[in-house]
Amino acid sequence: GLQYKNNYDDVKDWQAKMSERIQRMVRITEDDIRELDRALQQFINHLHTYLLTLARELRMIPKKTRVRIDDGWKEIFNFDIPDWDEKEGKEELRKLVNYMTEELESNKYKSENGEEDYIMIRKDIEKWLQAPQLLHSVMKNSIKVKCRKVNVEGKVSSHFNSWEKSNQWSGGEKWSKNMALFLGILNYMAEKRQNINQALPKNRTVIMDNPFGRASSDHVLEPVFFIAEQLGFQIIALTALA
Repeated sequence: GLQYKNNYDDVKDWQAKMSERIQRMVRITEDDIRELDRALQQFINHLHTYLLTLARELRMIPKKTRVRIDDGWKEIFNFDIPDWDEKEGKEELRKLVNYMTEELESNKYKSENGEEDYIMIRKDIEKWLQAPQLLHSVMKNSIKVKCRKVNVEGKVSSHFNSWEKSNQWSGGEKWSKNMALFLGILNYMAEKRQNINQALPKNRTVIMDNPFGRASSDHVLEPVFFIAEQLGFQIIALTALA
């Protein structure tokens, strides 16, 4: 605009107006940045609250595998869910969101014509925001799962075995512990869906399509039936056609 100014006062006036416009744009930009930062912080807070809820609910599931035996109640499963510092957890989530932003702003999602692949973007966002991925980002230690062995007489071992050790059990014993966990999760979900009076007997039915496979030994099936009965489940099994 200088070429249209004829004297020094006009130049000074033009310069003042330009400075005012620049300052106004700076304020608008700063307000936008603050608003984006508030939105980002709100998103991180939502993620963190979600993870706290998820950890709390995971800790409840072993209680739904609890069975009554001679010397009282015992949980078949034990979940060791590590705690984390709130400030550090939110900082790790911020790093994850920053990583996601950098990835989404890169050229890896653009074709040679510059068009964005929205299917690939959605797929990666869903992968980054999966619960295991989010929990891994805030927890310094991994989740540990332990379980007790139940024998054919309905006796429950006094000590827990690590998940890795339980995976070395026989095929039938592994099937039993997986079924016990499955019934415990069903028990948890049933009580989440509706209020259940714990004082009343539970009457539930699980219909399964050939759940036993070739398993037919008492030492494999009886523990599962014992746990199912304790948790209030009747099992209706559809056998193989053969």
